[in-house]
Amino acid sequence: MTWETFQVVADKVLAYGKTQAIDFAGMGEPTLNPHLPRFIAYFKGKIPTYITTNASALTPKNVERLIEAGLGTLIISYNGADAETYELMMGGLNFERAEKYIAHAVQLAQGRMRVVANVSVTRQTRPKLAEIRRRLNDLGIEKISFSLCHNRGGHLKGDGICDTPIPPRSIKQCDIFDYTLFVAWTGEVLACCHDLDGVGKIGNLVTQPLEDIVRYKEGLRGQGAIFPMCATCNDLYRFSGQANIAGTPVSEWVYALHADQSELANLYIAALRQRDALVEAQHAQTDQARSEAEQYKQQLAEVESRLAALEARAQRAEALVSAYEQGRFIRLVRTLKRATGQIVPRAEGQ
Repeated sequence: MTWETFQVVADKVLAYGKTQAIDFAGMGEPTLNPHLPRFIAYFKGKIPTYITTNASALTPKNVERLIEAGLGTLIISYNGADAETYELMMGGLNFERAEKYIAHAVQLAQGRMRVVANVSVTRQTRPKLAEIRRRLNDLGIEKISFSLCHNRGGHLKGDGICDTPIPPRSIKQCDIFDYTLFVAWTGEVLACCHDLDGVGKIGNLVTQPLEDIVRYKEGLRGQGAIFPMCATCNDLYRFSGQANIAGTPVSEWVYALHADQSELANLYIAALRQRDALVEAQHAQTDQARSEAEQYKQQLAEVESRLAALEARAQRAEALVSAYEQGRFIRLVRTLKRATGQIVPRAEGQ
């Protein structure tokens, strides 16, 4: 995003006055934009700011710039307890360098900026979650969230790494769409950060008032998978209403389940089973309704076919009656004329 585009967008966000936080994240690594510290400083003292980073560019110099700009929270994506797993999950980023950068960032941030971490639960990280937590704790990070991996709105194919199921069809809400406004680097407002193809455009903050875009967006809430990438998206935030279970964030339940903490895991499994039972019941009702509708449709088609046949028979009968009545009238006229002595010539063809 250029400074000129950012300034137009930021001024509208500030004038709107209802934004709770700004997170520089979504498509690409935010710390690679040289304007990032300037972007953050523009909101300093006005709106809390976050960035979500893979730590690849968290040099001490860059961290200091972020702190001086007034960054509130640094969220680090950290997916692996060893070099092999980490570099697989993080697209080849160097594990040792990342840990060194993270340790420096935590040290520089003390008392000036929050540093937290997010761990994506995949087939590869699932058996190592407890170890990942320990490593992050050793690096000085206490606040850690664990989220089930997702396919970026269906863009990442195959289940070799991510086997998170697609949310039930009955869910019509999405926390990402409902509670965030995603602005791309062009100023276009997209359905969410998973809209990598830019097909879910709902406005443009460079050319439109923010109020109009928000009003239009509110009208779309709760309609379900209305954008192309939604139908196959398995982001945990699609489970609207499941952000907390028994007062505990979903991220901690995920960790408890996979880290074999039996008491929490059993509660989590019970909650999931209860939800799944409700979903299955809804699916059964829907399937039954569809089956009944199909039967009614077939019965209606049969009735319509019979009705068409009866109408055809009625039309033929009316034609026969009409022909018979016409012939009887002609014969009656001839009889009367013969009775009066008039000669009635036969028309050709009669």
